[in-house]
Amino acid sequence: MNVKLKVLTAGALFFIGTEAVMAQKKDSVETRNIEEVVVVAFGKQKKESIVGSVVSVDQSVISNQQATSVLTAIQGSVPGVNLISSGGQPGDTPAIRIRGFSSINAAQDPLIILDGAPFMGNINSISQDQIETMNVLKDASSTALYGSRGANGVIIITTKKGKRNQKPQLSLTALTGVSGMAVDMYPLVGAKEYMELSWEALRNTYKYVNNQSDAVAAQNATNTLISNLGYNPYDVSTPVGVDGKVMQGANLLWDTDWQKEILNNTAFRNEYRLSLQGGSDNTTYFFGTDYLNQDGNVKTSNFKRLSTRINLESKVNDWLTVGFNSAFSTSSQNYPIQSGSTFGSSIQWIYSLANIYPVYMRDGNGNLILDASGNAQYDYGVNGTYTNGTRPIFQNENVPGAFYNNKIKNDRYSVNLTGFFDVKLAKGLNNKTTISHEYYTYDYFTYTNRDFGAASNVGGRVQTDRDFTFSTNINNVSTYKTSFGDHNVSVDGIFEAMKFRYNPLSAQTTGFLPNVFVHNGGTVYESISGYTTDESLVSILGRLSYNYQNKYFLEGSFRRDGSSRFAQDVRWGNFYSVGGAWVVSKEKFLENSSVISNLRFKGSYGELGNNRGIGYFPYIQAYETGWNNLDQTGVLLGGVVDPSLTWEKTSSLNAGVDLGLFNNKIQATVEYYEKKSVDLIYDKPLPISTGNSSITTNIGALKNYGWEFTVSSENIKNENFSWNTSLNFSFDKNKITELAGGNFISGTKRYEVGRSLFEFWLQEYAGVDPNDGRMMWYRDVTATDGTVTKETTKTYAQATRYYTGKNSIPDVIGGFNNSFRYKNFDLNVLLNFSFGGYIYDSQYSGLMSLARLGDQITTDIRDRWQQPGDVTDVPLLLASQNDFTSQSTRFLYKNDYVRLKSLNAGYNLPKNASKDIGVSNIRFFLQGDNLLTWQSHKGLDPEQSFAGTTDNRSYNLRTFSFGVKVDF
Repeated sequence: MNVKLKVLTAGALFFIGTEAVMAQKKDSVETRNIEEVVVVAFGKQKKESIVGSVVSVDQSVISNQQATSVLTAIQGSVPGVNLISSGGQPGDTPAIRIRGFSSINAAQDPLIILDGAPFMGNINSISQDQIETMNVLKDASSTALYGSRGANGVIIITTKKGKRNQKPQLSLTALTGVSGMAVDMYPLVGAKEYMELSWEALRNTYKYVNNQSDAVAAQNATNTLISNLGYNPYDVSTPVGVDGKVMQGANLLWDTDWQKEILNNTAFRNEYRLSLQGGSDNTTYFFGTDYLNQDGNVKTSNFKRLSTRINLESKVNDWLTVGFNSAFSTSSQNYPIQSGSTFGSSIQWIYSLANIYPVYMRDGNGNLILDASGNAQYDYGVNGTYTNGTRPIFQNENVPGAFYNNKIKNDRYSVNLTGFFDVKLAKGLNNKTTISHEYYTYDYFTYTNRDFGAASNVGGRVQTDRDFTFSTNINNVSTYKTSFGDHNVSVDGIFEAMKFRYNPLSAQTTGFLPNVFVHNGGTVYESISGYTTDESLVSILGRLSYNYQNKYFLEGSFRRDGSSRFAQDVRWGNFYSVGGAWVVSKEKFLENSSVISNLRFKGSYGELGNNRGIGYFPYIQAYETGWNNLDQTGVLLGGVVDPSLTWEKTSSLNAGVDLGLFNNKIQATVEYYEKKSVDLIYDKPLPISTGNSSITTNIGALKNYGWEFTVSSENIKNENFSWNTSLNFSFDKNKITELAGGNFISGTKRYEVGRSLFEFWLQEYAGVDPNDGRMMWYRDVTATDGTVTKETTKTYAQATRYYTGKNSIPDVIGGFNNSFRYKNFDLNVLLNFSFGGYIYDSQYSGLMSLARLGDQITTDIRDRWQQPGDVTDVPLLLASQNDFTSQSTRFLYKNDYVRLKSLNAGYNLPKNASKDIGVSNIRFFLQGDNLLTWQSHKGLDPEQSFAGTTDNRSYNLRTFSFGVKVDF
């Protein structure tokens, strides 16, 4: 931790030292505009007047990445934001946490505000090319006006609009590229080595478990190898001799590379954008449309999106301005299973099924079994009782076959309509009313083949889920601004109402004829379900801002929310914030400084709420319908509820300093934050004897705290060359401060007061006994006098679980950006990094054993124990039940990484050359995402989960594209 801090501090000092020297050159420098206007809650503010923590993501950062989800642009660009990309399936949404983790069970995703209204749809429906600004609000002062929805932070997205008196500007952009895996997978053994290692595992079992002699054990392993594996990839009946080696002259008939069969390392990406914007004296307009077609990491995976946006704004007269924003998006995902432990999971298949099993059906002699048309048939492991007929694992499935025999598809349709009218009622008094409506449809379809795989026994299966989401939001903002002398006052009175409706419908049917994929072609209706849920939120809020001489700033806000998610007695929540800032650089003792151009202190405190991710009516003791007895309607009493369940509340403290040096050519921000969440909503375990396993209630409290740093510098700027640098990083901590009902175990963690939610609690690995190759763990032994000592055991059930002192949440995360321009050439390079976190790699643990013959293994198993005296950390191979891959610190690894997140290099054709061909500008550019990754633990993508666990997730994409943009 200290080493990392020193390295990052040295980097920041390097910027300052470099700039201090360069500032002496007195070259012509444009002073940075401290009057910059920033979009905040329900309006805009001058940057110097903001008393809270608001970070703007530069438009160039957004445009320099090939972001299927615009939120990925935040990673490495905003301190205090932990983001995990969604993996190799384009169109999935990344997971984001702003300033730590404010809850255990409730939703922790930030609130998204799009053009002034809460956004409830799929964020991937928004094209990055249509975004003007994206601001991240992190503290209570900046988010309190969102009250019950602001505890997890707020991301405000503003889409583009034209400028007044701007000539029509038409832009066309085309990109084409190719993607592959951003990191390499674990190295796996080939078929020959697998056969020999399987023989060794069998021999060891006969020798060390069944106590057979060396000769007998070896002969039995040779004799039973094929019957245990079920398949024989060689052209001889007994391919491995008693020496454990493949027989001379035995020819390998197949050696399946499942990675090659399943993954797509030439995944194509094509995107086309068109925009038109401009304006007259009183009216502005923007039209944008974007088409994206991107293949994923897994074969047949794909994401297609078409989005169109029209934004209009008109000043009708001196007192009335109206505007209308509209957007339509449709997208389609072909989505083969890419995570989890189901038989059809793509990555799981690669890491579970050995190379000795073929893609296509083979007879007992290893020859292909063709269908009536002479085509090879996918092998599902249930071909017959002969050799190469019955696979011992993952029977009735074949992932490459599922790609083409099954169908999994997600279709989405989204319509966003937002209109406003802004009325100037009197001098300094305005009223703005905004009405937004969103309609979002999610259509999920799966077809599991009638002839092959998991649904062949029921003649195929079709499942559809169609979710309809409607939301309407109305807010009315009355603002009064006045000045008297050196005093400036602004008052906002706001009313907001939100109506949300969720209407899902699902059905499942079996028994189909060939090439029939609709429910009315089925013979058995397995299930059908549907319901409607309505949610309402009503809010009244106010904000008061005051400043003296634009030097001393004070701000306070209050919001009262009423939510239908809680019972009437606890329905209303009160949320507030107070904050202040002092622009020290405007004081007389600094106003003429040649070094300090900006110095500002700021601080804020507030309380917010969280009511998301807990269900719509968690306080109602309801009945569950659908439990019918033949033709008699039946219901069951639902689970036990807490009628007093109430808001999670988060208090947030923020203190910071902004510094500008040498005409703001160097800028730095340091902030300390502290968030305390109380009344955490959690599914508290109950004794099963009560008839219920858990109850949703308020049980405890959490604390998140940390430091955030940002340093940016304008290193060089002249007519031909410029170089700008920025570095941001944050140190984040988390701990439980209160927990009703004692400790809770959650997977690899145990929740306990004083501990982090993310500290691993595991059995401690004690190595391998060199005498017999068995694994050992530690256990606590209590003497009669109460003294506890630590000793080793070879019985896993006796091992003690310990707190490891290691967390899945990193000590430091951040990003490092450099942008260069030389004449018409430009280059932008962004790195993001993470240090100090740990990951429990259960994927890797499954590759380190042959307890079940047929399972895939990694080349790392070559370091195994083979004879007494071997010193190694890999135990002997056994083809029998053992605990060698059981959960322990053996598979807990550092998860440090640095990633070249984006690289953008471009060339703008000289203006004269552009005019000669009738355009105003042509830009050619190369874009690369995730081009390089350095990581401490290889074999998996370092972005897995906040909990630090793995789930066979597909790998992030490395994408390289060429593009051209033409402006008319």
